[in-house]
Amino acid sequence: MRDPYLYDDIDVFKNLLNIQDAQMLEQAEADITSIRLLDVDDAIDEKLFGFQRLLAIHKHIFGDLYEWAGAIRSVAIFKSERVLGGDTIRYSHPDRIEIDCENILNKLNKTEWARFDVHETATTFARLIAALWQVHLFREGNTRTTITFATQFAEAHGFRMDKTLLKESSDYVRDAFVKASDGQYSEYQYLEKIFEDAIRRG
Repeated sequence: MRDPYLYDDIDVFKNLLNIQDAQMLEQAEADITSIRLLDVDDAIDEKLFGFQRLLAIHKHIFGDLYEWAGAIRSVAIFKSERVLGGDTIRYSHPDRIEIDCENILNKLNKTEWARFDVHETATTFARLIAALWQVHLFREGNTRTTITFATQFAEAHGFRMDKTLLKESSDYVRDAFVKASDGQYSEYQYLEKIFEDAIRRG
């Protein structure tokens, strides 16, 4: 069945600008979202770090591009990952997205972050945020949304993260999420390391 998020005859996401060239859309998305990320911390009205905050963040970042911004995906997705030799992460089924997300958010919100040192904070936080990323709530834009949520959560809970480091290392961060989401073969050390660096520099 044809992916409903794509135009009928080309593998490009349907978008509000009606850009039907993949490279042009990629550039437009990069330009628009970089601007929207500048004020995302001030733009989110949600006080709680729950499911609705994730939807609001995605809506703010991608709302100028996609009609479905801020809405969970309705289709299963598979992405060939270079660091997995072309294999895909097992993302949550659409029917499980909200349930899986709420379970992780509950763990995040119930953790007593103040009792951890920096290393323990980074290790625990990296694993929970990786689990949240693996749910992949949206058809596109999950890494930017997840990292934004993570930095907002961290600041509210007393361990601010260096956003510049995370932005400048965006490719590394995404690959680290992939490596941390590979089931029994998951490797967490890459994500833990950059999270610890970001916290120490924050």
